[in-house]
Amino acid sequence: MSNVPELIWHNGKVRPWEEATVHVTAETAMRAVNVFEGLRGYRQPDGRLAVVRLDAHLERLETSAALMHIPHPGLAVELRDGIMQLLAALAPQGDVYVRPSVYVDTGRYTADRTEMTTGTIVTCFPAPARPVEPMRCIVSGRQRIADDALPTAAKTGAAYSGFRLARLEALEKGADEAILLNQHGNVAETGGAAVFTVRHGRITTPPLTDGILPSITRATVLALAERLGIPAAEQSLTPGDLHGADEVFVTGTLDEVRIVGHVDGHRPRHGDHPIGSALREEYLAMCTGTRPALDASFLEVLA
Repeated sequence: MSNVPELIWHNGKVRPWEEATVHVTAETAMRAVNVFEGLRGYRQPDGRLAVVRLDAHLERLETSAALMHIPHPGLAVELRDGIMQLLAALAPQGDVYVRPSVYVDTGRYTADRTEMTTGTIVTCFPAPARPVEPMRCIVSGRQRIADDALPTAAKTGAAYSGFRLARLEALEKGADEAILLNQHGNVAETGGAAVFTVRHGRITTPPLTDGILPSITRATVLALAERLGIPAAEQSLTPGDLHGADEVFVTGTLDEVRIVGHVDGHRPRHGDHPIGSALREEYLAMCTGTRPALDASFLEVLA
């Protein structure tokens, strides 16, 4: 499978990539009225392809659609079928990144299903290369959009316009990623991952009430910490907590569990990142089927 897929699933059908189009004046193009998910599929020891937390991702997608007032009955079932159809058609040989999405085509200021049209898409790409080096972060000068402005529990394209600006800020300053703060000056998240610190052997991550997406990988890592006997807590963090941490790492579908080498030039005290590295190793081993998963719903074999 090449980096540009030949096929896409669009509105109930697998079709050639170039045939999946919407009008330039569609609401999704003009106002980013859409919600989406990102899933990873990992090749298992027996050669089959399994997707991580498929049901949880589709449930979150339905929640995002509801929060953004995008009515689309049967969304999870439709996109599950679309994912399976597209994987069967593409027959990828390696790990993959899958993105299901629902968008608004017409119906600017309505949530009435009879007065608007929506569409669904599933794309599938080869999984990106897994970086080996720790990432470099800055604390962004841009705030995470507050929940009273845009639902933070919705994974919507509109929010990613803000994340894009923060990422560009990071790149301009020679970093890989930006960590955004909320309106109260506490740590929220990066544009695609939850943030964790380690201090005195205890991991801490901001609570959902600090304006972060309910990250599925974050929840998995908290459960993994319990399995490994690592104390963990949800607690507000400040930039100073990042600068003075023993370790910092981030978690997300694309980042998996990724070590942070420095934040604003401050390097964590424990340069070998023992806790973050242990969680990363355990998480990747579960994803690739070389160690037991947390539960039966963690991996779903699709191809």
